[in-house]
Amino acid sequence: MQKITQQEMILNSFVEARKLENILLEKVKEYKTGGFDSQIKALLKQMETMVKNHHQDIKRAQKELNITSTVKKNMSQEPLDMLQDLLKNLVNLQAFYNETVVNIPNPYVRQLFTQMRDDVMRFISLLQIEIESLESKPSIPNNKVLNRPEMS
Repeated sequence: MQKITQQEMILNSFVEARKLENILLEKVKEYKTGGFDSQIKALLKQMETMVKNHHQDIKRAQKELNITSTVKKNMSQEPLDMLQDLLKNLVNLQAFYNETVVNIPNPYVRQLFTQMRDDVMRFISLLQIEIESLESKPSIPNNKVLNRPEMS
C-alpha cells in the first residue's frame, strides 16, 4: 500500500483547513446580515478578515513549499497501486462518516451519512478482494507457455 508522503499530508491538512475556514466564513457572512450592535458587527468583520488572511497564508505556504496537488508526479499507473490508493481514500471517507454519524443528532442526516458510509464500505470490500487477487497472482501469467529447450 502506498504510504502518504509528508507533502500529501501537508496538502491534505491545507485542504481541510481551507474547507473549515470556508464554513466559518459562510456563517460569519450570514450572521453579518443580522441586526446586531456595532461591537458584534466589528467582531464578525474581524473574523471575516482573519479567514481571508488564513486563505492567503495557506496559498503562500503551498507556493513556497511547492505543494500544489495530492497527485504524485511519479504516481504508478499499476492497477495494484491505483487500487491501494483508492482504498486509502475510501477508508478515510468511511472514518469521516463513522465519526459524523455519532455526532449528528438530526435523524435524516444521520441516516443519509449512514447510507453513504455503507456504500463506501461495499467498495472497500470490493477493492480489498481485487487487491488480494492481484497480490496473489504470480509474476509470470499462467496463460503464458514457457518454451522448454529441446533435447537432442
